[in-house]
Amino acid sequence: MKKVVAVFGTMDTKGEEYFFLREQLERCGVEPLMIDTGITPQPQYPCRITAQEVARAGGSSLEEIRRHERLYSFEVMGRGSAAIIRGLCQDKKIDGAISLGGGQGTLLAAMVMRELPIGFPKMIVSTIANLRTPPFEGVRDTVVMNSLVDVSGLNHVLRKMLCNAASAIAGMVRFSPGEDAGGRRPHKTVAMTMFGVTTPCVNRVRDILEEKGYEVIVFHANGQGGKMMESMIREGMIGAAADVTTGELTQELLGGNCSAGPHRLEAAPEKGIPQVIVPGAMDLANFMPPSSLPERYEGRRYYMHNPNLKLLRADARESAQAGKILAGKLNRSAGPVTVLLPKRGISQYDSPGGPLEDPQADEALFSALKEWLRPDIPLIECDLHINDPAFAQRIAEELMKIY
Repeated sequence: MKKVVAVFGTMDTKGEEYFFLREQLERCGVEPLMIDTGITPQPQYPCRITAQEVARAGGSSLEEIRRHERLYSFEVMGRGSAAIIRGLCQDKKIDGAISLGGGQGTLLAAMVMRELPIGFPKMIVSTIANLRTPPFEGVRDTVVMNSLVDVSGLNHVLRKMLCNAASAIAGMVRFSPGEDAGGRRPHKTVAMTMFGVTTPCVNRVRDILEEKGYEVIVFHANGQGGKMMESMIREGMIGAAADVTTGELTQELLGGNCSAGPHRLEAAPEKGIPQVIVPGAMDLANFMPPSSLPERYEGRRYYMHNPNLKLLRADARESAQAGKILAGKLNRSAGPVTVLLPKRGISQYDSPGGPLEDPQADEALFSALKEWLRPDIPLIECDLHINDPAFAQRIAEELMKIY
């Protein structure tokens, strides 16, 4: 049987482009399932799922939509599209999804893609793919292709982009091994967080755990990585967390580029999975480019990680505040949790003689943790640096005790 790809978008504004994409998908041996998310049906661009059906799935009707402003129609059609395509995916009636557009079209497409599971082929062709913009927040493993030109009339450039997009999504659905790609999920799966300044520690812990039969999934603690880990924990894909790099909390506190938002380190406590926690990289916040450093931090201690990245050192007051925030998160834990403190430094640069060494700030962090942490949560102080092999060994041992 042919693989089926949901093709969804506004046929009243971009029908010509969508039906060209449809032809290219058919050329690639894929069956397109056309879905109209516009508000003015176009008979020359017939879709299997009509705009009226999408509006009903969004809790309204085209007639009602026309009585409201544009925002109302966007919310209804976005909600309806997400509900329909999520249902098609759950019922295994589609094997992939693709959409295209500018700002509005990208935002609507993102609303849908967020609802689709990890590993399911999904693609957005967008005029704003080259920008760091909110529409792409939370779209996870969606493939995003820059259309290079506006999606406004076919021309030789856009035709080439749509041909490439059709070939890409067709390849994903036709040749992907699907759910069997990674084999069976191991009995014990551990999430770990890593930054460049905690890499030696994380790599060593991973080696030890993998030797014992654990599957270790490492997330780059750059903001997006932390969010993805939180999402996977909530979806039940992770059995335990060795959260060695909790620095995204400090990034959020200081306004750094690598914040994972205010809800970082909430999924594991809520789900009750076992956790080993280390305040790794909680000594710094990233500012890229360096000119993005706020004026309030002028004159503060920093280190240039590379020519485009300035690392601001958290001072004692900020470190104490970060420690209190971390303790508050952990105090909500419904499952077993152990905290390990590397007393000789919490990052590569926060080491004896290192460019961001600050024993007073570290002690403020540790003291706040000890003061505010729930008394029944074990807190173990180690006279080691975070990247010492012996500290990595201790992390692995403590995790294996509770998982």
